[in-house]
This record gives sequence, C-alpha cells and structure tokens, in this order.
Amino acid sequence: MLQNRYGDTEYPVRDRWSSARIYRQALLRVRPSWAATRNLFWMAPAIVLLAVLFISTDGFNNVPTGDRLGVLMLAEIGGFAVLIAIGLTAATLVDRRKPRLEQQRYWNITSITPVTGRRQQLLALDSQSDYGYGGWNSTLDYAPAWSRMPTTAQQRHQENPKWQPFYTMPLLETDQLRAQLDTQWHIASKADLQLFIADALSDRSLSAKYAQVAHGEQGDRMLARLSSLTGVNEWDLRALTVPIDGEPARALWAADSQRAVSVIRMGHLADMIDTSTAWELIEHAAGPGTSLFTGWDEFWGNVRVGIAFLTDSLEAIQRFDHTLQQLQASTWPAAHLPFPVSPVPAQLPLDPTPNNKPVSED
Repeated sequence: MLQNRYGDTEYPVRDRWSSARIYRQALLRVRPSWAATRNLFWMAPAIVLLAVLFISTDGFNNVPTGDRLGVLMLAEIGGFAVLIAIGLTAATLVDRRKPRLEQQRYWNITSITPVTGRRQQLLALDSQSDYGYGGWNSTLDYAPAWSRMPTTAQQRHQENPKWQPFYTMPLLETDQLRAQLDTQWHIASKADLQLFIADALSDRSLSAKYAQVAHGEQGDRMLARLSSLTGVNEWDLRALTVPIDGEPARALWAADSQRAVSVIRMGHLADMIDTSTAWELIEHAAGPGTSLFTGWDEFWGNVRVGIAFLTDSLEAIQRFDHTLQQLQASTWPAAHLPFPVSPVPAQLPLDPTPNNKPVSED
C-alpha cells in the first residue's frame, strides 16, 4: 500500500530524482554526522585511487616526465572523475527510493490497511483539506504518527526525543495533537470529542449560526458580503436557510460534515478514540452532507460558502478553489469516486435556526 508522501500530493509516492535531495536534507537535519560519513562511503573508490596515486608517486614527488606523464596523469585523473561520477550516481539511485521505502516500512510496522468502498467515499468528504497540505486520504489516519508505532518504539522515543525511525516522514507527536485539539476545539478527551460532534450537528453548527445571522439584523449585509466573496447570488444564499419539499434546509450542512469528519480523524490520530468508534462517528457526522446534497459539485459548493462565512476572506476562497481544481485533476482515489448518499438524519432540524424542530421519522 502506498499513498502520497506526506506533505506532497503526487499519488502514489514514487522514486524521483528530487526525492534524493529530500532524503539528504532530512538526513542532514536528523543525523548530520552520519550524513557526512555516508558521503565518504560513496566516494571510497575514488579516495582509494587517489591514495594509490599518492603512494605510487611517493607523495607526488616521483612523477614521471614527458609523454608518459601526460598519458598516466590523464588516465588517473579520468579514472578518479569516473569513480566520483559512479559514486554520486549510485548514491542518488539509492536515495531517490528512500521516501517510498520508508512509507512502505511504516505501513508494515503499523499494520494499517487502506480503505475501500464507502469508507473511502466518506474520507473523500475531507479530501480537499487533505490535498491542501499533502495529507493522506485513503486511510483513516491522515498523517504518520507516533500513536501508531509499536510500544517499544514509542518508549525509545520518550527516552531519546531526538530519535526518529524515519527521515523523510517525521511522525506527529501525540501530545502535540491533543494540545492542538484542545486549543482549537476544546477537546481534551473522548467525551469532549463526542460532545463536539453532537454540538456540531445541532445548535452549535455553522448551519445554525448561518441561519441565525441570515434572519437577523445583519442578514442582508452578511449575504451581500458572501455573494461578493463567492460569486453566488444573494437569493441563492438566502435560499439555503429555507426547507425544500419537507426536507431540511441545506444551510451549511456540507461544511459542517466536512469539518466534523476532519476533527474526528484528528481525535483518532491523537489516540482519543479507537478505529471502530471513529468510523461510527464519521458515518454519523457525514449524514447531513451526504443526504442533503446529490453530488460532489453541490457538496463542495456548499463547503465553499461555509469557508467564506467562517473566514470572511477572499484569499481563503481563492486557496480553496485552487486546491479543489488540483484535487479534481489528480490521480487521488477521492477525485474519481461516486458521491456517497444516505438518508436524512432524523435529528436534523427542518430549519437550522436554534430551537427548531427535528425532522420526523415518519
């Protein structure tokens, strides 16, 4: 199993000449002494030839003269240059394989398997975000992490924080992931995460905030601003808060689903929840987005409006558009999947404005 190299978007990772430079830079940063030593190893044949030349000429004091000098020196200098070239080429051929081999080794060590079918479709709801920073999208884990490594490796890293088993694929620290979750979302435990998902799909959702502002005194101003940012007609933006044919208003439920799936994956990588619980939460969180929208264009269009509402930034919209275009033109599995569909969740309110009634199960 191979995905893109974390931090890059080429799928799957493959042996490239630029990979040799990436590996050497990483090695120099993590183990500078070894980086210098291995360079000497690759240059060893050329160094041996130079040493033989030095000894045979008595420290370059007993050098032949005349035509013999020219032929001999030309041959020895040429041989030295050839050996240097062979050493550099051999080193590059080996180094360009390192990112791929390190990822393969990571999968073998962690026993993580790629997802297929509906699970890959659900992860695709978060694919634009993953593509934006070169994350993984064909596994529940979006990045390599210490939480997935064997206990012995984790203990060794705790004893020596500088120790890294991979040079081109730094592992995310569990403590840092948990701190980030708490800083961004006030999630410090499994219970917090479950409560966040419940809130994110109810009166604390982006959809509820959007409907509340749209129906308030600043509604016209907000809709005009969103229209300027997104190019979407103000009437279409207002229509997002109106139920259609007995189904809940679309509001920003695609954006809510995308955000919730992303947070769940982060909580799983931070080792707050197990794999089974993560998939249950993701299926639940995806419900609004996969039931109120009929295809990827509608889904991403709604996520786009959600980003404009959340950030109030044209730069954020431009970045979203650029990333989405690149994703859709890529070889990522998420770019070529049918849209996942599901029934409308019973608890979803017809009107997302807080304190409105949920959809009937009848």
